[in-house]
Amino acid sequence: MDLLRLEEEVREKAAEYLDEITEENLKAFAESTQFIAQSVLENFYLGVDELYTEGVLKLEDEKQLNAFFDFHDGYRAKMRLWANQNPISIREMKIEASLERPHKECNGTKGPFAVVGVGTLIAAGLVIAGVGVWIVVAAELLALASAAYLYKKNAQKKADDYAFKVDQYQIQIDLEKARLVNGLIKDLKTWLSKAESHSESLLASFGIN
Repeated sequence: MDLLRLEEEVREKAAEYLDEITEENLKAFAESTQFIAQSVLENFYLGVDELYTEGVLKLEDEKQLNAFFDFHDGYRAKMRLWANQNPISIREMKIEASLERPHKECNGTKGPFAVVGVGTLIAAGLVIAGVGVWIVVAAELLALASAAYLYKKNAQKKADDYAFKVDQYQIQIDLEKARLVNGLIKDLKTWLSKAESHSESLLASFGIN
């Protein structure tokens, strides 16, 4: 049983399909791993069949050979029957998302001079008698500077929070992905090991030790 091929090809398909987690990609990954395991099993029992019908261990007793090679009740037919009775199936189920997806918030100020959250502003400006009153401009400049500072600070904080949250989700995704792939490989190996044990029992039933 080529378990090395199984693991290598499943991991290749994981890299191919699970880089982006979508419904379609998960389904494609499941279908591909199902095909890989079935192919490994088929190659195994066809190889065993060939070994005892045409290979170096070809059965010399004609009656034994005919029984082993029988289309309906021979080794190959019974291995196919086992695979049909112990299928790898794909099931779909609807789920309700329990986690809020990270989303980026970017709320601007209400107006060009709106300043929120900076407390009381004290503008110091010049008033030149008979020329002009610069205190108004100074107040507007202070308001703009304060608004710009707060906007950048809030935007940066939200961006950091967003990035941190996304990183948290990515860590969780990677852990769950590894658990999916490793667990799937382990279970497929168990399935193939059971098939191999069944093969050994069949060989014994045909008088092959």
